[in-house]
Amino acid sequence: MKDLILKEILQEYDDLREKEREALRQRENHIMETIPDIADIRRTVVELMARRSLDIIKNPDISTQTVDELEKKISELKEKERELLSRHGFPEDYLSMRYHCAKCNDTGYTGDIVKEKCSCLIQKLLERTYQLSDIKELDRENFDTFDPEVFPDSPAEGSRLTQREYMIQLKNRLMDYVSQFPDNRRKTILFSGKTGLGKTFLLNCMAKKILDAGYTVMRISAYKLFNQLFLSALQDNEQNQFLFNCLFEVDVLIIDDLGTETQRNNYTSEDLFNILNERFTQGKHTFLSTNLGLTELKERYSDRIASRLFDTSNTMLIKFFGQDIRVRVRN
Repeated sequence: MKDLILKEILQEYDDLREKEREALRQRENHIMETIPDIADIRRTVVELMARRSLDIIKNPDISTQTVDELEKKISELKEKERELLSRHGFPEDYLSMRYHCAKCNDTGYTGDIVKEKCSCLIQKLLERTYQLSDIKELDRENFDTFDPEVFPDSPAEGSRLTQREYMIQLKNRLMDYVSQFPDNRRKTILFSGKTGLGKTFLLNCMAKKILDAGYTVMRISAYKLFNQLFLSALQDNEQNQFLFNCLFEVDVLIIDDLGTETQRNNYTSEDLFNILNERFTQGKHTFLSTNLGLTELKERYSDRIASRLFDTSNTMLIKFFGQDIRVRVRN
């Protein structure tokens, strides 16, 4: 199954590059008609490049000075082309190929000799295999769409700040956190608080920003994660192995709604500890959200998990409070 998904994604990369090549051809045709001087420049550049290659083939001992002179002429012509584009109101890179991923040029792989999967390909495999990161949802829920007006501007119980003021401060704090990613001192974040206070929204905001920076993010609900881990203990196959690899290799693991999973003796606690501990050891980032209070978390999970989650030297504990904004919006 994984091989079929990979083949499908690589075909999409091919289609994307062909679409961009066709768009470039159309831009080139338009420019040749609009700015004839650029057509002349391009013909001259092609001739010079052909002459350079031919001279090197015919005379392997050709002087460096001769090659450098040809290179200089080519560079001057390309600079003149950029100037003409700018003078006529076009971007200087208007006649360049446009790539969605600058790291791999939309091939899915980086490296000249040793090829490695690009982070964009790894992310696509994650999304396609487990549908863990809903890109449409991230387009709706990100720092740019954060609206403080949805939060009440009235004093919150036990705080000098209103719920709105608190959420604005928290948003700014998290934006600063992701701007420093991955060089954060504390690599685990735990959001706790009742439902409808914005925990998942802010996790999505962080995920979008980190994804846009070229890192991989795996987001999954606690219920789905631990159910899959329990089933994988009963059957060993390639897909289950891929899930295990993702849990430990992905740059950011987001576990949403911790505490909603089915409790199966000590399986859940052991799995959770192994995930947290291994990612801590590797210096990986792990973000979690829960509707449970800190006391309830301690009662539900083992002391080892509590010590790992509540270790403030590595964990940011963030409490959400106030009114359920979903009820507020409906009203």
